[in-house]
Amino acid sequence: MAVTFATSIDEIIARRRPQPPETLAPETVRWLAGLPSDVRPRALPIEYVRIANAIGRVWSNPRACLLYFEELLMDRRGDRHGFSFDVALELAGLKDHYETVVYPTQQTVWDLIIAQHR
Repeated sequence: MAVTFATSIDEIIARRRPQPPETLAPETVRWLAGLPSDVRPRALPIEYVRIANAIGRVWSNPRACLLYFEELLMDRRGDRHGFSFDVALELAGLKDHYETVVYPTQQTVWDLIIAQHR
C-alpha cells in the first residue's frame, strides 16, 4: 500500500480550508415539524446541524437510527467532550420517543412477559 503526501503547501491548505456551515436539509425540517412538540428538539438543530440532518435521514430505518442514537449517546472511545445538557436531554428524549412510539422495541425480558399477557 503506497502512502501519498501532499506535494505543495497549497494542497495542504486546500484540505484544511473550513467548509461552509451546514444548513438543515428540507427533509430534516419536515421530520422536525412532524415530531410532537414535547419531543421536538430545539437546541440540537441549532448547535449540531449535521447530527440533526443525519437523524432525519435515518429516522425511517429503525436499525440504522437506533445504531446512530447508540453511537451518539455512548462514548466508546473515551475521548469525547460530550453534548451540552440540553442537547443530551433532547437526544435521550428522541431515542425514548423512537423506541416507545415510532418503532416500539422490547426493552427487557419483562417487557416481553408483559406484552404476552396483554
